[in-house]
Amino acid sequence: MTSTDSSRAPQASGGQAAAASARDVVLAIQDAFSKADYARMAALYDDEIDWLFHGPVSLFPEIGHRHGKVAVFKAFEALNTLYHFNRYVMDQLVAEADWAAGIADVTMTQRASGRTIQCRVASFHRVRDGRLVHYRGFNDSFDAAEQVLGRLIAP
Repeated sequence: MTSTDSSRAPQASGGQAAAASARDVVLAIQDAFSKADYARMAALYDDEIDWLFHGPVSLFPEIGHRHGKVAVFKAFEALNTLYHFNRYVMDQLVAEADWAAGIADVTMTQRASGRTIQCRVASFHRVRDGRLVHYRGFNDSFDAAEQVLGRLIAP
């Protein structure tokens, strides 16, 4: 399922996220992220979010395991100082009950070098009461590392 339409996504109002399906919450987060609307994104994250993005921390020090909304958004802040996100589109999204899994196409620019980094990100989400409580993300870290370094990594 290709989805760039967030018209059914819940809108945060008064700091509270509307109770919504996992699919709606994930699409709303994706839409807010693509617009750099971090206040709206934060309203869709649980205060005690368990967040983990897998990848080489030596190249991407802002990823790894984070617990709590404050820690996650500090990681996003660090990520945004290193990269400018040009595109984040959820190409496929499967959801059932409080779980959703998706594959996104991401394009970003490394601020220090100007290199364009393109990667696919697989993600797994759990939602409770209209907020994201659990996140696991994966990308082809070998390919992304080569793009960040600007060279092939010899075996």
